[in-house]
Amino acid sequence: MSGIYGMGQHPTEDQGWVGWLIRRAMKKKPITIYGDGKQVRDILFITDLLYAFDKMVENIERAKGQAYNIGGGRNNSISILELLEFLEKELGIESSEVSSGPWRLADQKVYISNTQKAKGEFGWEPRVSKEEGIRRLYQWMGKV
Repeated sequence: MSGIYGMGQHPTEDQGWVGWLIRRAMKKKPITIYGDGKQVRDILFITDLLYAFDKMVENIERAKGQAYNIGGGRNNSISILELLEFLEKELGIESSEVSSGPWRLADQKVYISNTQKAKGEFGWEPRVSKEEGIRRLYQWMGKV
């Protein structure tokens, strides 16, 4: 699975980076970007993960014993810098202080899930765009 995000998540810097960046920006806390911020990940809204599980259960005989890449795919890929730009331009959240740190050895520069097998075998693909998912998470975080 790729970067799962959505309501109910209690994000940290290492796990749940989308929510972590939103929270830091909302609270005007400093943000450290490790590397150049151009690292790309595909992100998947939680309801799309649950939808994938439902589709697998509906197609259990076909899915049984198989491995699937479940993620946002190319259409839902985003870099750290793109996320910060979206927060500012689309949601009006301006980060207070953004600094750079060294690349972390374990970080991949690009990870985008190939979800073609899940789409081909049981018709699954993400239904929530990254833009809509980020908006939903932001709205939820403003209420908790």
